[in-house]
Amino acid sequence: MRVLVAVLCVTTVWGYRYFQDEIPNGAAVPHPCKTNFIWWGVGHLNPRGGGSVNPFGEDFKNAGMKWTRALCEMDSDGDGETNGQELGDPDCVWTKGSVAAVTKDISHPGVCTPYSDPACQAANTWIDCKLEDFHCDAFSEEGAKNISLRIPRTVVPPSETSYYCVKFPLPTDVDYHIVGLKPLIDNENVVHHIIMYGCDDSEEAEYNQPEPCGMYTPQCTEFIFGWGLGSNGICLHTGTGVRLGKTGFKKVMLQFHWNNPERRPDYTDNSGINLFYTPHLRLFDSKIFVVGTKYFELPPGQEEVRIDGWCSSECSSHYLTGPLYISKAQNHMHYMGRKQKLQQFRNGVWIRDITNEDTFEYDGSFAFGFDPPIEVLPGDELKTTCVFDSTRKTTTTFEGDGTSDEMCYVFLRVYPAENIKGSYCVSWKDFDLCKIIDFPSKFPVIDGCEMQSILNPFHPDLMKIFSNLRKFCRPFDLCTQECKQYVRDVVSTNKCFSGEIVSVYRHLSLQHMSTLMELWAAIDSCKTDIEIETCQEQCKLVEDSKMSLTQG
Repeated sequence: MRVLVAVLCVTTVWGYRYFQDEIPNGAAVPHPCKTNFIWWGVGHLNPRGGGSVNPFGEDFKNAGMKWTRALCEMDSDGDGETNGQELGDPDCVWTKGSVAAVTKDISHPGVCTPYSDPACQAANTWIDCKLEDFHCDAFSEEGAKNISLRIPRTVVPPSETSYYCVKFPLPTDVDYHIVGLKPLIDNENVVHHIIMYGCDDSEEAEYNQPEPCGMYTPQCTEFIFGWGLGSNGICLHTGTGVRLGKTGFKKVMLQFHWNNPERRPDYTDNSGINLFYTPHLRLFDSKIFVVGTKYFELPPGQEEVRIDGWCSSECSSHYLTGPLYISKAQNHMHYMGRKQKLQQFRNGVWIRDITNEDTFEYDGSFAFGFDPPIEVLPGDELKTTCVFDSTRKTTTTFEGDGTSDEMCYVFLRVYPAENIKGSYCVSWKDFDLCKIIDFPSKFPVIDGCEMQSILNPFHPDLMKIFSNLRKFCRPFDLCTQECKQYVRDVVSTNKCFSGEIVSVYRHLSLQHMSTLMELWAAIDSCKTDIEIETCQEQCKLVEDSKMSLTQG
């Protein structure tokens, strides 16, 4: 039996993405339940599911689900403003595909505002912003303990997207199993998600000191839990837990994602989680395993851009030492994400879709729960497919941490933890990163590139290249003739500096070996000139060929 567990805001019936394109500012309508967040599809019913019909939804239906002058001039929610005034088309002249006359201070035409005004209570009875009661038997079992981990009250930066991290010590007297958590949300206007990472024991941590951070830090890389907007708790699968204490995690880091699109400078936050754990150890240690893709480019103005990522059969053979069981899975993209699924293949044959969301919502996604859990064997391939809509973008979008960037991952809650090495199995374009990062000795040559030699800054081959570049080139400066010739030789003879693999090498070398910044600066000082000359040479060959054919 497959169980679908709602973790964020659920929508029904009218929750289709194409509604956004049928009305002015359809992708900018504020959510009545969540400050600073968008309500995907104005025609939605009750954002928690059920309830009476949205008045605007009925008017929209009667108008043939199109933006008409009659619909524009209606006041569907009875708050004194027409639908056109609320959606930025006060003169009712907007047409599909055009930009509305007003793009700021948009309001929901089906929600009487201000929402808290007693005069709006009757009109808004169809809206239910309350979370369902959360219950987890493990939290109240004999011997269960809990600890509150909160970020000290911190000023939220006046920027749209911010990540702040803070580290906490955990009990170490004996071994415990974490069995779940409840969120402790102080400022619901800005908190979008909280992620808990396990930290390396060797790190000398400064506890309770919030600091700006990215999605990952070198010392705290083990993804343990992820709480998302709208979830009122996490309860682990029966018989599993995350180990802390003597032989488990002794310190953790909480990462806070704050969403502040208005860039208000007066917000502060003191949110966190209440962590529940028990000395009654479960049968299995549980962990998060991430699959997907690390790199992609989304061109602007496209209704549908498909990106594939995978944990290949070769990689899963090396990561998995035995059967692995998936108890939950959650898709993850950002605001351009439209559809996402995770497929399981064995010996090249499709086994099942583990996740499949045709109407993905960043502020309203799901966790898929499985009972019994899904079995994954060494050698299985896990293929992630993400579909994005970039019609509202004017520039190329890349994979990244920011809300305006994009991601294509699936987070899997798996057990037993001892049957899997590592926490990530992702691809980069057409390359398996496991072969480059985690198992380079078993895959020494990738696309003609000897990865071991160039990822080791003390390898003789790389040291020789670095030495010559310093000798012939002027990094961050001009392209000398000697440098141009040497870079041309390097690019033509060393496969690590040409083709698609160079993007992987550049990223990994700069991420993990900052000393190689000078190396890339030296190469880049002349690479553009070389590419232009090569293009001119190729163009001349083509022209000569055309001339020869004409004369013949």
